[in-house]
Amino acid sequence: MPHSGSGHAEQQVAAYFAAQGAGILNLSLSEIAADCGVSEPTVVRYCRRAGYAGLKDYKIALARQTPAIEPITGEESLAEVKRKVFAGCVESVQSSAATLSDEALARAVALFASADNIDVYATGGSAPVASYLRHQLLKLGIRTNICSDRTSMMLSQSGLSASDVVLAISCTGVTASVAEALASARARGAATLCITNVSDSAVAKSADVVLSTSGGTFLGSNAFARLAQMAVVDALFAGLVLARKQG
Repeated sequence: MPHSGSGHAEQQVAAYFAAQGAGILNLSLSEIAADCGVSEPTVVRYCRRAGYAGLKDYKIALARQTPAIEPITGEESLAEVKRKVFAGCVESVQSSAATLSDEALARAVALFASADNIDVYATGGSAPVASYLRHQLLKLGIRTNICSDRTSMMLSQSGLSASDVVLAISCTGVTASVAEALASARARGAATLCITNVSDSAVAKSADVVLSTSGGTFLGSNAFARLAQMAVVDALFAGLVLARKQG
């Protein structure tokens, strides 16, 4: 994956990337630049020369090079099924930690902390994640509205303003009702966010802040991705707790 840059500074970055390997996933842009003794734009330029949109896309591609989640065939013992399930959970959380942008998480925490009202759009298997978010936020005295069908999503928008936040949760990012409602909320001036596995999906394109996750399927469901989404919720919660202590 590392690509030899054309200038001396980019060659330094290339050598650093080659030496770090998967360790790049745990480093921020500023940390990489400081370690290499180059500017942050130089690191980004190196990533682009290597064929990526930036450091985030490089990390996503690197994370996806990890071994695929082992499918359950029905031929395994229960002990082997247990191993595969837990391995899939670990892989999904670890790869999501790499794909989730620190900057996006910080923006999400800031928006949640200052919001007058928070609406969450989620349907199907994403609805339990929305319920868990509401549970966590209630611990901080933050009330959240969950809209799990097209009608409630559209009705919730009657009083939206720039001080309100709308979060959409969708693994695939293609759920039509969620994508349309989030786009409408954005047009009404609300700050929009999403938690999704697909950063260029219809839902993501209507979000001001995209919280990217990663995770494969489990017996036909997005169970591993859901676990990663729950981890994002906990990261948001922890960020809000920290912001209050520092404030």
